[in-house]
Amino acid sequence: MNHSLPSKLIKRSLPVVILLLVSVFTLTSCSKAPSSINNTYITRLSDTLNTSPITPVVLEQLKLTRPSVLSESKITLSIVELAGLTRCRLNVLISEHNNQLGKTATAASQLKYQINFIQSADNCLNTLDDNTAIYSKISDAKNQKQAHLMHYFNTMLFKEPELNRTWLLTSNELSMQPAGYSDTVEALTQLVTIKKQIKSQQFSQVNTDSLFNALEQLNKYRFSQALIQSARQQIALNNSATQFVKTISFGDLCPTGKNKKEAKIISNVFQKYYLKQIQPYQAQLTGYLEVLQPLYNRLWFEENITVKQINYLIDENSPNNLLNQLKGSAVDHVVWWQKFYKTCEISPI
Repeated sequence: MNHSLPSKLIKRSLPVVILLLVSVFTLTSCSKAPSSINNTYITRLSDTLNTSPITPVVLEQLKLTRPSVLSESKITLSIVELAGLTRCRLNVLISEHNNQLGKTATAASQLKYQINFIQSADNCLNTLDDNTAIYSKISDAKNQKQAHLMHYFNTMLFKEPELNRTWLLTSNELSMQPAGYSDTVEALTQLVTIKKQIKSQQFSQVNTDSLFNALEQLNKYRFSQALIQSARQQIALNNSATQFVKTISFGDLCPTGKNKKEAKIISNVFQKYYLKQIQPYQAQLTGYLEVLQPLYNRLWFEENITVKQINYLIDENSPNNLLNQLKGSAVDHVVWWQKFYKTCEISPI
């Protein structure tokens, strides 16, 4: 996984010595919040140039669309019919679902029940006479649950806080050394696997216990919410920083044959804050997104609960997805500094 600036940019990039400064810098050298470092960077530039900075765009809240309500099933079993299922244990599953716990079950528990019913139905049907009413009821219920299983999966994505908070704004931004990345990858991979098995009707292969294992890991770290928040925030900060530096006149900053004191000062600011602190952090975010964005895509992309704004962020074929926006906004900012060093003829050291 490449966490450095894109190779095309390096070929036309700043002098080699600046890139070396980036590569040898360690993330542990800064303990401030990344947004604070970005703000300090722009404040130092604006104070030096006596120019007002540009305020970053306020992030938009992203909310999932509530799934439609399924019509209540008309298939019912009498007490006598339920008692007749003792040989296949399906009666226990149905009874547990129908008790108070089952009626107040979470969306994940509801999904688990649907899958467990489908998995148990075939064995149960093998013990019944296929000419009986109860055989037809169990068979119809199984087919109905199979047809609606993706609805229950999407309802879980919408209702379970471990999943729906992924897209909500938060005050927590990803730190320089966050915990939970590998656990988040594992948890989302488990959910993607279950969704794939449902879509391909490989119901017998679904491990329903992994549903709750995944939710537990996601709840423990809340890594995805912080990552998406931080990436969106960094894009906004990059864009406002680039808009700001583009207001600077090279003619005023580094006039031919005159003192270039201000130019040298802002060069130092760029190196100290952007190259040594912000750029490595962005490389870190990029690395996480390269792995996690495809998982977000497989879970949420173009599902009926997903709004278009989220689809834009996770569309792997779009130049405007979250990963590409982050990379592009960083490139755009560095390109201005390339022109700065070339125009002002200032040594980076």
